[in-house]
Amino acid sequence: MRKPATMCAGLFMALCCAAVHALGTDQPYERFKTPDAVNWVQLCGIWGKDHKGTYRVIHADQEAQSFLYVQWMRRDANGSLHAEHTTAIAELDNDHAEIALSDLTCRATPRGIVLTARAASGHDDKLRRVTIEVGPAAGQYRYRAQRTR
Repeated sequence: MRKPATMCAGLFMALCCAAVHALGTDQPYERFKTPDAVNWVQLCGIWGKDHKGTYRVIHADQEAQSFLYVQWMRRDANGSLHAEHTTAIAELDNDHAEIALSDLTCRATPRGIVLTARAASGHDDKLRRVTIEVGPAAGQYRYRAQRTR
């Protein structure tokens, strides 16, 4: 039989973990497939050994919160683009993050793409400059935020 202290510790950990998940919900790309939620789409850079793939960046917003997704796109035999992989930028895709991006730009690099933007937080008055290096592998990215004021 378990000791009461062990049972209390287990219950406490379960409650703490539940509270952590209650802070916000990750928003999958599928939630923003409707045109009214998406306000910026750009093809940028190439990927793959044959250099025939392209990256697509999708910015959506909901209640002044930015959500950013990167897709690794490839053309089929008919020339139509299809997403082979979609990655949500985890630092932004949680509906509790309260980060709004502006001045979003994308540039191609030899290893993938680099996204830059101004980021305003709903949690504080700090402005940040966000840099996201994407690629070359599907799903690979590095997020950096630098405080500007």
